Amino acid sequence: MGKLNRLALFHRSRRQCAYSPTIITRESSSSFNIDEVTQNFEQRTEFAAANYRKNGSLFRMVLPPPNVTGKLHLGHALTVAVEDAICRHQRNQGNKAEWIPGFDHAGIATQVVVEKILAKNGKRRLEMTREEFVKECHLWGEKCSSEIRQQLTRMGASLDWTQSYYTLDSKFSEAVTKAFCILEQEDLITRGKRLVHWCPTLSSTLSSQEVNRIDVPSDGYINLSSSSGTRRRVKFGQMHVIRYNLVDSESEFIEVGTTRPETLFADVAVAVHPEDDRYSKFHGKHVWSPVTPGRKLFVITDSAVSVEKGTGAVKITPSHDALDYEIWNRWILNAGQNTIEEFACIDAEGKMTNSGEDFDGMDRFEAREKVIQKLSELGNYNGLMKHEGAQVNICSRTGDIIEPRLTEQWFLDCKDMFARSADAIKSGKIEVFPEYQSHRLADWFENQEPWCLSRQLWWGHRIPAYNVPGQSKWMVTTDEEEARRELGDKMQQDPDVLDTWFSSALVPLVKNGWLEGAPIQTPSLNVMETGWDISGFWVARMIALNMKLSSGETPFGKVVLHGLVRDNEGRKMSKSLGNVIDPLDVLDGITFEKMIERVKSSAHEKEEIDNAVKDLTKRFPNGISRCGPDALRFALLKYDVLSTDIPIDVSNAAIEGLHFCNKIWNLAAYYDQLAEKCEVIKDVDSDRLVDEWIMARLSTTVSTVDAHMNKFSLHLALSTLHKFITSDICDIYLESTKKALWNNDIARIREARSILQRVLQPTLVQLNAFMPFVSEYIYERIFKRETGSILFDVVKPSLFIFHRNEELEEAMKLITAMMAAIRSTRQTLQLPQRITFSGILEMAPTDTSPSELRILADEVTQTCGFELQKVCREVDEDIKKDHMACPVPGHDAKLWMRIDADCKEMFILSLKRQLEKTKTRQEQFQARIASYEAICENPNSKPSNVTKTKRKAENARKVVENAKEEAERIKQLILNQS
Repeated sequence: MGKLNRLALFHRSRRQCAYSPTIITRESSSSFNIDEVTQNFEQRTEFAAANYRKNGSLFRMVLPPPNVTGKLHLGHALTVAVEDAICRHQRNQGNKAEWIPGFDHAGIATQVVVEKILAKNGKRRLEMTREEFVKECHLWGEKCSSEIRQQLTRMGASLDWTQSYYTLDSKFSEAVTKAFCILEQEDLITRGKRLVHWCPTLSSTLSSQEVNRIDVPSDGYINLSSSSGTRRRVKFGQMHVIRYNLVDSESEFIEVGTTRPETLFADVAVAVHPEDDRYSKFHGKHVWSPVTPGRKLFVITDSAVSVEKGTGAVKITPSHDALDYEIWNRWILNAGQNTIEEFACIDAEGKMTNSGEDFDGMDRFEAREKVIQKLSELGNYNGLMKHEGAQVNICSRTGDIIEPRLTEQWFLDCKDMFARSADAIKSGKIEVFPEYQSHRLADWFENQEPWCLSRQLWWGHRIPAYNVPGQSKWMVTTDEEEARRELGDKMQQDPDVLDTWFSSALVPLVKNGWLEGAPIQTPSLNVMETGWDISGFWVARMIALNMKLSSGETPFGKVVLHGLVRDNEGRKMSKSLGNVIDPLDVLDGITFEKMIERVKSSAHEKEEIDNAVKDLTKRFPNGISRCGPDALRFALLKYDVLSTDIPIDVSNAAIEGLHFCNKIWNLAAYYDQLAEKCEVIKDVDSDRLVDEWIMARLSTTVSTVDAHMNKFSLHLALSTLHKFITSDICDIYLESTKKALWNNDIARIREARSILQRVLQPTLVQLNAFMPFVSEYIYERIFKRETGSILFDVVKPSLFIFHRNEELEEAMKLITAMMAAIRSTRQTLQLPQRITFSGILEMAPTDTSPSELRILADEVTQTCGFELQKVCREVDEDIKKDHMACPVPGHDAKLWMRIDADCKEMFILSLKRQLEKTKTRQEQFQARIASYEAICENPNSKPSNVTKTKRKAENARKVVENAKEEAERIKQLILNQS
């Protein structure tokens, strides 16, 4: 497209999308002021959430409810930054975006925290009534939710607090009860006996998420908490060899390897592989229990037994091991046995039971040593055998060892629900971003095990089930009075509470009018954004329960799973490691001493405190500098949030964000200078290609940012804006206008100001999604707008389509590459800025005419001390003789540069100085080579020293060769100029 046609289109489209902000004359500071930018932060975040859009689509999203167990950490801050950016971008597009906040009562986590706090004051839960303890939990939850809300507001989270929810409020209680009863009526929820994860410290079942599988340390010792709150060291990972004597034989026996001798009292059998010839003669026989005289155990076969592992024989204790439970039930089914007694030998508190008067009531780990002692006395202990790769399951809440326990609980059959949910993912009814994370949901939906819903806690939703103590009949109902009429006055409600994931899985339904019987919006939420680590526990269950309870409607159309925040060493944020960072520490700054003081006064265990102090001393010896909310959000969003792990060096990344804030601040100050030089102008025409170029770059940037946001690639959207502001606007466009400002060229200043205001307004609107405070403040300041006015602007790619000019953008890429080559040459030769060049650009033909390239270059190359005289396809030999050749990186082009006549003498003098430095460097390294060679030739030199010195000599020779080449090049340059 020719220049005249492009300019006509440029001016026409500019008037269609023109902005005309009012002039502002206040003096601008040259340093970014966090206090000034973040003042009235509560009003600003509240205003941003108010959703003033009257047209456009409704976009709904919920904030994953943080647990009311303490303050938010960087993982939460990442979620907030990601989701706020998504919602603000939707509003920038003209849509009404509702972002709904909430809090999770977090059954186990909250109960554990409150118990720790009570213990510091000398109180124990079991010494209180249930009502008293629940009241303490409510008070703690209120305190935490208030602090969390303050954190969210200060980070700029534009949440709609009028729709706030709490997973233990009356509305959720009603929803939980209704959902439970519906599922029970359809025989999906049943009460039965199964093996579950059990924490003796809590005396409760756990979900898999609260179980950490850890490697046993090399010394075998693990520090465990006890019910009294003290710590103890227990030995793990030892494989004990125990003899099971054959019934009806005095000489034959089977040896079994076990890491848990304390569970021998609950053995029911010994299992071997059916094809293991060593034990074929024992099939169908019995062995004696090595700890319970007169008790016979079956010898059974199962292909799950490993021939190579241990002795090839395993003891079967179905009440205390998941694999044993499976093997035993298979055998019972095949053998037709159903009258064999099963029992546990470890109770709910981790004490021995059904194990005889010598052991009953003893701690399970204390009993381990005593059992070994008893086996030795009976001649049934044969020492230890090699055992590598030992692991144990730890409760993430209490640090206690998990005890697999066979117990009666409430279970939800999820098979059909999960199958329907999997189909919704496969069919694309629910999209997953990034797509590769969909396998996590798919894997979860493959799970055929029923969901254990009950928890033996005091804090949470009571299960709506009633019975008469001592009777097996249960009645599930939403009406307690109905249960009383049916069961009588002796009836009692189940004291257990529901798994917290059950209530939180109902969030989309509760927020979509399900309780009120309102028509279900499809889907309830547009996007479900959260960390991938809870994609199964929460997202999968939300999909399953919501589709079941809303006649197949999906709860959301898109699932976005961000990665886990790690520290700069790649470690997961953990209190036990001491690397958890409070976002407010980055916002406000904190001294090292204050960080240490806070950790020491926390409710953490001593070991956790020691680890935290050690880590903080290493990572933050000078504390954390104050950076403000925009810099924190920049630090979080500059990383690929869709990757599996996000290692964040938060302190340095936030400082980088602060520098960017300062860049924007100074950009606004420059705009103020332009505004002070000219009167208010509604519209100023310009025929300068650099003005057309920056508008073209704006159009491309708006489209690119929108495309990245639609794919939830927030880091790419932010980096696009960052590059546009720092490189295109500041480094190129502003630099091209400075000469006019210095020379008081009012006509050019008017043009520059008019163009700059059209560029800055939509740019700040888009930046508002990522860095709301600085963008909003600058927008209001330089355009003299009222508070919150930025939220009314709509920035869509379609509004800027007429500014697109890919040819001009490509031309500027060539020119900026040419300028980079000039600066590189100047730096290599160490030439001062006052030495100027002129030259010719040799390049293949392009869509941009040579004259337009030269005109565009004239407007920007002055900043690097260069004047482009000509653009041609090929230069003649005469040009090559008195010009320096310089390749243009990234382009099929070459720049031929010549020193201007009045700078030639200065240039030659500078080259001679550079030649002397090069010769000096050559001589220095030649001397080093001689010294190195003398060491190598010395017969007294150590061989290791000789090898190291030879390497040094070789490197020195390379330096000398490079210096020789550089000297020859400089000599030739001097000769050419002379």
